[in-house]
Amino acid sequence: MNRTSGSRWLWVCGIGYVLLLAVVVWALAAAKNWALTEAASAESVREWQAWREDVAKQQTQQLPVQRRVPKSVEPPALVLMRDYFAVCFVGAIVFSSLLYWVIAWFITGILAGSRQEN
Repeated sequence: MNRTSGSRWLWVCGIGYVLLLAVVVWALAAAKNWALTEAASAESVREWQAWREDVAKQQTQQLPVQRRVPKSVEPPALVLMRDYFAVCFVGAIVFSSLLYWVIAWFITGILAGSRQEN
């Protein structure tokens, strides 16, 4: 790659990265909003409790797979987004960034290799 196309490629990668971060932040915010409104509703909590009770009843039967009764009295999505949102946020940013820049590096190598052959 020459200097002009290299700087243009860096701008394209940078803009793509900013868009990726915007999508990740938006998706996490939407997931948290959903969890705090839908999963925290009385109906969702009742459904979760009914599922836990069903698992407890199944433990008295001889089944090929024995499930454990979850300890949480609240739906897992609610606990995850309410109590561990910061961890999810940092993890999503770190891993999506890492994946994005590795793919950008691979594409840069592919484009540089194809131009050297010509």
